[in-house]
Amino acid sequence: MPPKHPATSPAMSPSIAKKTRKSLTLEVKLDIIHRNKRGKKTNSIACHYGLTPSTVYHFQVSRLY
Repeated sequence: MPPKHPATSPAMSPSIAKKTRKSLTLEVKLDIIHRNKRGKKTNSIACHYGLTPSTVYHFQVSRLY
């Protein structure tokens, strides 16, 4: 049975960069929570910090526990 992908597929290319992870300071995390408590929308908070809305939502959910 032949392989599904050739050995030189673009996924194995060294020119494709890995995603970098951002580390957020405690002040930023607290500001995200406070902005949410004041009624700001998740998308507007995410745009302000250059994050994805799912990251901002994570802080909203973790605040409840």
